[in-house]
Amino acid sequence: MGGITVQRPAAAGAGRASGNAGAASAKFDGKVGKVGQSAARRRKQRLLVMVMLGIPTLYMAFFLGVPVARGIYTSLTNFALTGPGAAHPQFVGGSNYGDLFSSSQFWDGLKASLEYLVGSAIVGQVVVGFLLAVFVERLGKMARSVLLSVVVLAWIVPEIVVAFIWSGYLSTPSGLANVLLGFVGVGPEPFLFKYAMPSLIVANTWRGMAFSVLVLGAALQAVPTEVIESARLDGAGEWRILRYVKLPLVRTAVATVLALTTLWTLSDFTLIFVLTGGGPGNSTDVLPVYTYQQSFSFYELGLGTAISLVLLVLACALAYFYMKVAASDLKTRRA
Repeated sequence: MGGITVQRPAAAGAGRASGNAGAASAKFDGKVGKVGQSAARRRKQRLLVMVMLGIPTLYMAFFLGVPVARGIYTSLTNFALTGPGAAHPQFVGGSNYGDLFSSSQFWDGLKASLEYLVGSAIVGQVVVGFLLAVFVERLGKMARSVLLSVVVLAWIVPEIVVAFIWSGYLSTPSGLANVLLGFVGVGPEPFLFKYAMPSLIVANTWRGMAFSVLVLGAALQAVPTEVIESARLDGAGEWRILRYVKLPLVRTAVATVLALTTLWTLSDFTLIFVLTGGGPGNSTDVLPVYTYQQSFSFYELGLGTAISLVLLVLACALAYFYMKVAASDLKTRRA
């Protein structure tokens, strides 16, 4: 009896120890299983990310990388539309770039491109567009809808149509602008001859401002009202609120608009070619027009491709600068 009573607690303790060991083993197996499932889920997510990024990367590499590589090679040859360069183009190295950088016409074209960029994209579309977006934000709902509809209408009209509209408006002596000036005893003025670049800047600003107004207007409406009210309680006027509150908060949107309008404006061809054709002289002979002239007027496709690649590098450099500004702004706001 005594032996039995002594052995029963030992057996019960052994059973409990065995049960605890089994429970611990089950918990451990459960944790291992969860870790394995988590690792498998992470592998699937990484695979999904690779697939989602790989498809557009391959698409860009084929449809963008291949033409760029072909263009780089063409710019290093004497490829032409007529003559020996058409039948048997030869590799000439950097000869096209040497001829390009030693040409005064190229530097005149670069100067005209930068003048057109600053006037119509940076000042016209971004600065004036931002001020117009601020003005639109203060309007009532009905007035805002009407004004935005008018602004967007200029944006959705095809560029060739816009070019002919402005050609008719600025023509001498029967253009609408000269007719209006005649009512006050002024004119007629040869706008597309005497004021060629300012006329192009105004026309391109009118055509492209809608994008800036829409994007920057949306960014301004996204500014928290609590921040604006706090600034007003601190005694800030409308100008200080715009300068020190709203503008820093929409800086990323401004950089994005600057980058896109820069790319679009540097590659603008139709509006300039229809209105002035690069003239008078070379005053509006921007790089896209200069590229067209070298490629399809003088049939030097190798040289024309070299000009277009220089324009591409310039556009990418400016866009990279704008994006760096936007990235630094995001880092500052997160800090």
